[in-house]
Amino acid sequence: MPTLSATKKGLITGGVMIALLLLSIYVLKFSSDSRFQYINYIIYSMGIAWSILGFAHSATPKTEFREYFAAGFKTFIVITLLMVVYTFIFYSLHTEIRDAQIEANTQLLIQQHMHTSWEIQENAKQMKSIFITGKLASTSFLYLFLGAAISALYSLMIMKKIKS
Repeated sequence: MPTLSATKKGLITGGVMIALLLLSIYVLKFSSDSRFQYINYIIYSMGIAWSILGFAHSATPKTEFREYFAAGFKTFIVITLLMVVYTFIFYSLHTEIRDAQIEANTQLLIQQHMHTSWEIQENAKQMKSIFITGKLASTSFLYLFLGAAISALYSLMIMKKIKS
C-alpha cells in the first residue's frame, strides 16, 4: 500500500476538520464559536503528528530538525488554506453572524455613553466592511502559528526519541 504524502494528509485532516465543523453547526446546532471547535485543534495536531511520524519511519539519527519540520509544514499549510477557504465561504453565507456581532458591539458602545450616534454608526459601517477580512486574517494567523508550534514540538520530540 503506497504511503500518503504530507500534503495528502493535510487534505484529509482539513477535510475531517471541515466535516466536523459542519456537523457541529448544522446538525448539533452549536454556534460557530462554541467550545466544540477545540476538538478541531486536537484533530489539527493529530494530522501534523501523523505526517511527522510518517516521515520518521524513513528518518535516520542524522535526519535534521528542518526535515521533520518540513513534513509538518507541508501538512499544516494545506490545512490552513482549507480552513481559510472554509472561513470565507461560511461567513459569506452567514452574514447574520456578522450582523449580530456588529449589533453587540453597537450596544456596548451605547452603554459606555462615550460616543456620538454618528461615531457608533460609522463604527458599525467599518466593522461590516472589514468583518470577513478580519476573520480570514485571524484564521490564517491562528492556524499558521499553531501549525508551526505543533510541528516544532513534535519534530523535537520525535528527533529526541530517535536519537536516544
